[in-house]
Amino acid sequence: MAKSFIGIEIGKSAYTEFKMKDGKFAHTEDGIFLGSVEAQGKKEALEKLKALECNKDRVFDQIVVFEIYL
Repeated sequence: MAKSFIGIEIGKSAYTEFKMKDGKFAHTEDGIFLGSVEAQGKKEALEKLKALECNKDRVFDQIVVFEIYL
């Protein structure tokens, strides 16, 4: 039976840069939602997340895959 998973991109490829009051730039480490998929396990879910139309041309640093429990 298939399970539900979501993917979150983290790491060097997922950040926001902003200008602080002192004029220097700083950045945050973000988590970017990559989508949700049905799969038998985390490895299959990772491959399906990477194959989604919105993700297929992207280069990722790190992806975290979570199983959804309802």
